Amino acid sequence: MGARYRFRGGIGSLATTNDDSSDSYDVFVSYASADRDVVAPFVELLKREGLKVWFYDQDMHGGPALKKQIADAIKRSKHTIACLTDSYVTRPWTKFELALSTHRDPAGDTASTILVRFKPMTGPVPEDVQHLTVSDLTDQRNYDRTYERITKLIKRPVVVDQAHLEELCQVPFQSAEPHVTLYRIRRANEALSTFLYRREIGELPPDATLNLIIGQLIVSGKLPREIMAALAIMQSLGNIVVSDRIDDSPITSASLVTPLAAWRELSAWTFPEFKAPDVLADVCELLPLTAAGRRIPDTDYVITGDAVSRNSHGPLHPGHDTVRDRPVSINLVGVAADHDDAFFAEVARFTRLSDANIVSPTDAGTVVVDGERRCLFLVLPVVDGGSAQAITEHHGTLPPRAAYELCLGIARALCGFHAAEPPIAHGDLRPANVIVGTFGTVRVLCIGSEADVAEGRLDSFLFASPQQRVGAPLTPTSDVAALRLVLHYLLTGEYLAEDGPPLGPGVDPGGVLDKLAECATAARACAILEAARTRLPAAPNLASVYRDYMRKKGIAAQTRPPVEPGVVLVGSYPVDARRAWPLGEGLVLVWESGTDTLAILDDIDVVWRDTGAIAVRRVDIGRGRIAVGGWDGAVRYFADGALVASGKLDGAVGDLRLIGDDVVAGSWKHSLWRFSHDGTRDELLDVEAGVHRIAVANHGERFAVADLAGGLSIYAGRRRVSHMPGIAMAADVAYAGSRLVVLTDDALISMGVDGAIGLPERKPGGVRLRPGASAGDCTLVVASGPPRSVEVWRVDEADRQLRIATFPPGTDVLATVGDCHLVSTPDDGYAYWRQGTERLHWPDAVSGALSADGSWVAVCRPGKVELYQDVG
Repeated sequence: MGARYRFRGGIGSLATTNDDSSDSYDVFVSYASADRDVVAPFVELLKREGLKVWFYDQDMHGGPALKKQIADAIKRSKHTIACLTDSYVTRPWTKFELALSTHRDPAGDTASTILVRFKPMTGPVPEDVQHLTVSDLTDQRNYDRTYERITKLIKRPVVVDQAHLEELCQVPFQSAEPHVTLYRIRRANEALSTFLYRREIGELPPDATLNLIIGQLIVSGKLPREIMAALAIMQSLGNIVVSDRIDDSPITSASLVTPLAAWRELSAWTFPEFKAPDVLADVCELLPLTAAGRRIPDTDYVITGDAVSRNSHGPLHPGHDTVRDRPVSINLVGVAADHDDAFFAEVARFTRLSDANIVSPTDAGTVVVDGERRCLFLVLPVVDGGSAQAITEHHGTLPPRAAYELCLGIARALCGFHAAEPPIAHGDLRPANVIVGTFGTVRVLCIGSEADVAEGRLDSFLFASPQQRVGAPLTPTSDVAALRLVLHYLLTGEYLAEDGPPLGPGVDPGGVLDKLAECATAARACAILEAARTRLPAAPNLASVYRDYMRKKGIAAQTRPPVEPGVVLVGSYPVDARRAWPLGEGLVLVWESGTDTLAILDDIDVVWRDTGAIAVRRVDIGRGRIAVGGWDGAVRYFADGALVASGKLDGAVGDLRLIGDDVVAGSWKHSLWRFSHDGTRDELLDVEAGVHRIAVANHGERFAVADLAGGLSIYAGRRRVSHMPGIAMAADVAYAGSRLVVLTDDALISMGVDGAIGLPERKPGGVRLRPGASAGDCTLVVASGPPRSVEVWRVDEADRQLRIATFPPGTDVLATVGDCHLVSTPDDGYAYWRQGTERLHWPDAVSGALSADGSWVAVCRPGKVELYQDVG
């Protein structure tokens, strides 16, 4: 038989012994024979606890006189339980037993005499013991709770072998009464800690206390840090049991959900056979296999690869939305079937969130295979990056600036959660639920407060605020408190204890932990973290930490040699983007997938990143300048690698154009604004029918606005000089020198600077007008057919037209600068042409852009953005 371990229960210290003598007892049961019917079941319960009990019916034997046997049994028992009833207080034998017991400890300091009322009494408790507390077992509704209070007073050496300990680890889950559960956690934790000490360290020192045992286990370094933290947490919870204020503690079933899960993890780490099977592990293998991947039955979604990370819900897989033909991320969720409705209600709260720092679900459903419910699933925008948990596991503790930047991203996400109507408390902030992107972007996964999640509850508990740990309702303030715990973990690699020592300036140079302790709002947390970050050197930062993580995983981007004479790859950025535009000098503006935010990247870092999402609709590119307009009216103006002006129009941006050092932007809801290089903006005269297209005369202050009703207005600077309603519904407009060219459905119309309008000139297949390579001309794209080729024509101020390029059918000319062209190809890819020859072709590209001088090309390919320079 294996080694046997003894520990003392209740509030006593733990000890070991090899004494299995039948001459010593934990409890002597003193009772009147008339009460045997109510006492015997109680004795059986004590024995099931592993207690050694002296009970008259079973332990009295022949030989010495009766009084001597009783006296010896009481002497050899650590406790006497006096079973109080009317019969008990009148019997001479029970009076004798009670007197012997109380003589050993008249003040009751060691609880050697425990008074328990088993039946209602008509008379008082004996006068000699009226100073002792009486436990009452007459109320069956509180029987379990009272029973646990009695047994916690018993200091008994219990022989514990592994088989018994395994059984003891299951006991906390066998009661529905919260206080009883807490008692049992305390008792099981004592046994488990003793077992771990012997297994990991060796023999226990004499009279070792539970605090000493746990302390030694923690400093030994032989346990995983989450297990060490959980041991300390279990001890903290157990201390509630032995305090005199237990009735004042808010112990409820809700407050014990996570501690029980933490206890399950502790016992499963000690005994791996206890670990519950991963209900999500084999789900993918059960899904029908298609050419694209594993399809979730009766849905539009396909899982296209292995899990890339794991969060509180479960594994996160790459996926594809087959109806919308777009990549997505698919999160499998292990929720019990009876919690499905609650989970879907949580998802409904999150789908309405739109914030650059939040990964909001777009859909959810049930995975049913062969008629059997397997789990749930969440559909998310593409989650590009690594979890903060994975990064810290690879990197260790983070440099202060990187830790501040990561928590700043979380705090910004919390602002989005808390600004919802009604406010949403995240409730499960921890590194596994935070995604760090290639350039240090931070996004928080929507997890929800549903407690019945199959994975990660121990980790969730370790990052929970003190209020959450006792079951208090979630609030925005509890999220901010959890943010502080995350920061402590990132800076130190340790879970923050309530009585932990303050960190020095070497670890937390901004003193942020102390400041967050007094912080109640996410907005204030943002201000604290932003100020601390800006006081530190620019590197090492979160982006550099992420790149180091990628290098360790072997996914570092590599610089490529020239791919074609005269055309050089100058930058490759491992980021998923919808579109990208060259800003010159190695800079690129990207519109990120998933977050829908704009960011400026150089060859190794993020130069700038927007704070909110934008739905890009119109873009105008100049030399070192870009203007972007969104469906929601947002306007961004970039110059020399920086954001110089921004604003929001009323309604979707109809068009916007660069003019001099400024930008003119108009909306479908009439507004027209001019944004200046210095960040100021002026409102121009409204366009009553809404802005459709804008054309700017090169190198001048003159511009034209075509409205949605076919009208045309001419502006000089900030003043409208003419308005001509109902000329023609323009498909596009552009200036060729001083002459305005208007493209309608099938003709070109021109207007001189004097307002004279020429006769329409038929131009079948005309699809687009663009500014020309010089101030005196514009470019017309013609795509008639089939099977006619796509042509590019130059139109000058004298209305002379010259065909300058021809492309195969199915090609769409996206940008033309002189003899440089960017086109989409019939195979859905993109290509770069110069002087009538295709120089580069990207069959897998999803978008591309050409700089204003034609020398830079930005291309978005799956998982990366590439920047090329034509130096030929």
